[in-house]
Amino acid sequence: MISVDRVLGRLAMAMGNPDQAAVHFDDALAFCRRAGYRPQLAWACFEYAGMLLERNLEGDRAKADALFDESLAIYSELGMRPLEERLLSRRQG
Repeated sequence: MISVDRVLGRLAMAMGNPDQAAVHFDDALAFCRRAGYRPQLAWACFEYAGMLLERNLEGDRAKADALFDESLAIYSELGMRPLEERLLSRRQG
């Protein structure tokens, strides 16, 4: 199961439209939280945080940190190994 809004957020990022990506990622987060799709939520948090760091507007760093924390908490609870290396390396960067 994958969130369509998460895919659209990644597509918007690739097309150089971070503001539209943010809209899609916000929708993905809301959907995944409501539906209880925790693995998808962890990935959406991670990808959204990365986009925020790249966009680098005022407040983006703080929001990215919160999203990284949420992703890490889900990762730790579920043992999502594929996310671990990406999350830790991105968090240090």
